[in-house]
Amino acid sequence: MQKYRTIVADPPWRYGKWGKASQNSIFANSPHNVDIALPYPSMSLAEIAALPIPDLADVDCELYVWTTQKYLEHTFPLIHGWGFKVCETLTWCKEPRGTGQGGLFTPTTEFIVHGRKGKMPLKKRIDTTWWKVARPNVHSRKPESFQDIIEQVSDAPRLEMFARRFRLGWHSWGNEVESHVEIPLRHLTPLALDGGDSAALQALSTPEVLSTLQGESTPAHRK
Repeated sequence: MQKYRTIVADPPWRYGKWGKASQNSIFANSPHNVDIALPYPSMSLAEIAALPIPDLADVDCELYVWTTQKYLEHTFPLIHGWGFKVCETLTWCKEPRGTGQGGLFTPTTEFIVHGRKGKMPLKKRIDTTWWKVARPNVHSRKPESFQDIIEQVSDAPRLEMFARRFRLGWHSWGNEVESHVEIPLRHLTPLALDGGDSAALQALSTPEVLSTLQGESTPAHRK
């Protein structure tokens, strides 16, 4: 399996009940507080933990994981379990569009948790950890400008996991593109942790534990 010095992953996090959406949302006409199917297959925390990122990472590797408010706290043990240290949390700030899904506060941010394995690349540093960027107007699609930034500070070869299109200079994997790599998913269904026990997830996510798991599951990856 090829090794990569930069890996970007945009996992299809699993969501259950959604709140009442504003008219600008793709869920605007859906009833309140019921299970609403996302427009792509999702994955449990355990299935995401089983991704063979340790097998794909080079000795020196920068990892960037897209995450949301709901799953931000769970992303840190995932990254640790894959053998990386957490470096920074980068923030995508969006223009508000009324009161969509969420609690007392409507989420208008998404995050990239940056992890590192090995040595830091010798690159010019970026002077911020947040950017206000327009939404692409397609559910869950991320702005291209973030990968422009990543290219400035992280070395090739580069892999985008759960890709939605090809990008020049990158290898891609996802169910909307012809993937450059084959990635088997280890079968973790009996150990599903959708409730989100971070301590248990961290224990399950270590490379030593994942390497003992046998079999493969059909990738229910996005999008």
